[in-house]
Amino acid sequence: MATKKKEVQLNIRIDSALKTAGQEVAKDLGIDLNTAINLFIAAMVRTHRLPFEPSTLPSETLEALHESDHSKAHKTYDNAEDMWRDLNV
Repeated sequence: MATKKKEVQLNIRIDSALKTAGQEVAKDLGIDLNTAINLFIAAMVRTHRLPFEPSTLPSETLEALHESDHSKAHKTYDNAEDMWRDLNV
């Protein structure tokens, strides 16, 4: 016989605008905010880490760094003279 999980209530303080925005995103994903928070905590418990990489850098900067690390389109040079010559400088 399966045992029923005991549920508890979690109370948190959150900015009203952030809560509303979170509810809208969750709704777009087809879930409610409660389910989204449960998924977040379950992922954190399963991996023993946050399900994202915290950073103090703006998201645009992080995205640019990620693109530059993974782009094969960047031309490389053996030395500065070759680069300047290619740039017609």
